Amino acid sequence: MAKSIYSYANGEFVLTNDLSINVSQDMLGTFRGYRIFTSCRTLNKGNVFRLENHIERLFSSAQILEMQLPHNAEKLRDIIFALVNKNSPADDMIMQIMYSGGSPKPGTMVPNQPAHLYIVASPLTSPPDLWYQDGISLASFVYQREWPEVKLLSYIGAVVANQTVVQRYKADDALFISPLDNNTILEGTTFSIFVVDQHDHLLTPPLDGTILDGITRKVILDLAKSNDIQVSEKNIMLSNLSAIKEMFFASSTRNVVPVVRVDKQIIGDGKPGYLTNRMGLLMKSYQDSYTNKHHP
Repeated sequence: MAKSIYSYANGEFVLTNDLSINVSQDMLGTFRGYRIFTSCRTLNKGNVFRLENHIERLFSSAQILEMQLPHNAEKLRDIIFALVNKNSPADDMIMQIMYSGGSPKPGTMVPNQPAHLYIVASPLTSPPDLWYQDGISLASFVYQREWPEVKLLSYIGAVVANQTVVQRYKADDALFISPLDNNTILEGTTFSIFVVDQHDHLLTPPLDGTILDGITRKVILDLAKSNDIQVSEKNIMLSNLSAIKEMFFASSTRNVVPVVRVDKQIIGDGKPGYLTNRMGLLMKSYQDSYTNKHHP
């Protein structure tokens, strides 16, 4: 029998399968897209990986959008850990933390109350082992996320990409390409992208207002620098992938995943490379020893 998992819905802990949103009380969120979110995972018996970064990004997003939140960062942290402890801390979970805009004052788009908080918890499911052993393929898709400095809930580009180019190229996911030149690599649908050049330098697209400031992106950069791996933030071109030795993506829930093909272009020798595997091991070691300073 499957174990019951609890989520959080605007002040109450509820079974995840019973969670619902009252649309009539969330018109701005439901029909106007006035929502922000973040996805985080637990590990090591209830620690929430890089929780402070997730909370900081949520509150930064809210500030940019002039979204009034119902509580401060400390209270949100308490709610998150209460939810973790209500479930089984020993089992790794993914938590989708969302603030939704509520309903407007009559005849306006101005919220009549602070945003509603929802946290949807579910078991963490890992990608197939073959992803890490053999690598995956990506399909390029011309798209740039709206308002990259804010983690909006709308992922329409990712949804469309997975229904079109991913199917066309028999790929595993999609890689966003700048619509300004149809060539500059930006990021993935739900992940940051990294490549290794011919000099064994690690490269990733810069934070120039076109991509999300990914939390795992920062972890990878910090791990590389602290292990004497040369890193540069610079533009990477789709047309130059034949000169790239390795590619991988990084995300909060999937860690480091090798990429061995983009569209029809084979990356390097078509196998996960040395630096990719090293970054994966560094990330695993970092996560294995990770604890939250604020964990009760």
